[in-house]
Parts: sequence; C-alpha cells; structure tokens
Amino acid sequence: MTAEEAYAGLAEFLKTNPTIEIATVAKPATNELAQEARYLPLADSADAFFRRITTEAILEGGAPDLRPLDLTYKPDPGTIEWAKIDEVDAVRLAAENYEHLARLSPFDPTDEPYKKRLLFWVANRTGSGARACFFRAFSGTAELKRKRGAVFVNRDGSFRRIEGQLFVFDENIDCVVFSDYLFVLRKNDYRRIFDQFEQIRLAARQAANALHTRVPIANLQEFSDACTAQPVMADKLIAVQRRDYFSRLTYEMLEPVIAEFQLDIPVEQREGRSHLVFRTAPAERMKILRLVDDDYLRSSMTDHKYEVNSKTTKT
Repeated sequence: MTAEEAYAGLAEFLKTNPTIEIATVAKPATNELAQEARYLPLADSADAFFRRITTEAILEGGAPDLRPLDLTYKPDPGTIEWAKIDEVDAVRLAAENYEHLARLSPFDPTDEPYKKRLLFWVANRTGSGARACFFRAFSGTAELKRKRGAVFVNRDGSFRRIEGQLFVFDENIDCVVFSDYLFVLRKNDYRRIFDQFEQIRLAARQAANALHTRVPIANLQEFSDACTAQPVMADKLIAVQRRDYFSRLTYEMLEPVIAEFQLDIPVEQREGRSHLVFRTAPAERMKILRLVDDDYLRSSMTDHKYEVNSKTTKT
C-alpha cells in the first residue's frame, strides 16, 4: 500500500464516524521510568468535539500534497509528510503502547506533579477492525488558573457558576498513524512530542561547519552550540544551507549588506581574513543567521534595498 492509498483509506475510515477514546500522556517522573498515561472519560459534548477535530484534520481542505518525511524540511501549506511507521520507533512504540486507553487509570485533575509533566494527548478512532491514532501536544498550561473568586458563564441569558477545574483543548492535530503509515500535520510539535531533534541537531552542526568554510565565524563553537540547542536557529541555519546562493556565499558578498543596513555584527581580522563574531545574548543571537539568509535582500536592477521581516522598502 502506498502513502496515498493509506491516506485515502484514512479519509474513508473517518467518514464512518468510528468510536473515540482519549488519554493524556506525561513525561516520566524520573529518567528510569516510562511515560505515564491517564484515560480521559468524555461526556457527550466532549466526545463530539474530539470526533470533529480528528475528522476535520484529515477531511478538510481536500487531498493534500503528500511527500516523504524530512525532519529538516519546512513543508509548504497544504503539504503533509509521511513515513512508514516501522521507520520511526518512537511513534511506533507510542501507537502500540496506547492501543487500549480505557484500561488506563482515569485522569486526576488534582494530581499536580502529573499535570506539570504533561506532554501530549492521544486519541484512538476504532471501528470495523481498523484504528487511527492521533497525537497532539498538550501541557499543564492547558489548565485555566483562576483568580480568587468564582467563574460564571452566560447560558440562556442567565449567568451560572462553573464549578471544578477548567482545561482548554485546541483544535489542532500534530500527527496520525493509520495502516502502517505516519502522517505529520504539524512538524514542530510532532518533533517535540517524540523528541525528534537529534537529527536536526546533527544537520545544524554540519550546516554551521559548512557556513564557516564560506563565511568564517570567529567563535564557531559557540555559534554551532547555540544553533543546535535552539530549534528555531537550527531550522533557519539548515534552510540557509539549502539556498541556491549558498555555494557562492562569501564575506565579501556580505560586507556591503552589513554596511548598508548598518548591522551591528562585530568582525575580527584573523590571519588576513575577516571573521564574523557570534554573540549569545537573546537580542543578538539571530543576527548572523538573518544576514546569511534572505532577510536582507538587494536588487541590482532597481537598487532598492529592503528587509523581508518588515516589508519596508528603503530607497
């Protein structure tokens, strides 16, 4: 079965409105323990909500553009990436471990240590011998922390007091497993749930070294460490390496850009070569990446200069 056939089968399966079960999953309490999962009993209105969002995640928007999963690739809107489930051990194990959710202990809203470790929720849609397993990032911040006093809701023109603890679930789905395939809908949260950043870190370190050979960086180790520690920086650096101009990139190409936009990026001279200096402060750490990416562009035909972020044209 191809990924396209599996995705089409998933869409048809959801049209039958299969049953649903939900559980929350938390990180281990210690490094030696496994994840903890708690069953989430659903009243009719909650059951309908989760049925709707898991169905719409697949059926809304028509047939997507499917492509093989690449953790270092930023998909275009309307693109869903896929992988064979046996190629992604963390997801395969989760799908196997959370097959029977109703057998778990029920979610306890008073268990503060558990709520602090919440990582995601999982939903099983089952019927006619088939199963679709949905995952969505979820944390303790989903609980509404109320100020001193009471919470009221307006129903039928009258305010009624709401008792108990309140939790907010959004309408997003990060990935789904069906028929031996994984389909990734939201890559960033998918990577966080299943700790898929090691491949990103390796690619970012390789990209940092490749950039250094073209545009020397005085404190390369600090730059590389920062890029591998911060997912946003890692993604941007990897994207830079894929630009069509990367193989031609030199400091001499960047020097006039630094001057024209008055960029505060220190430069050191070492052995007759100019080296950019990376600074680790939060307000500074993205400057080199923005410089070598297309955040600053020049058009030799119009002699207009502009910053992509601000969309402001300077003449």
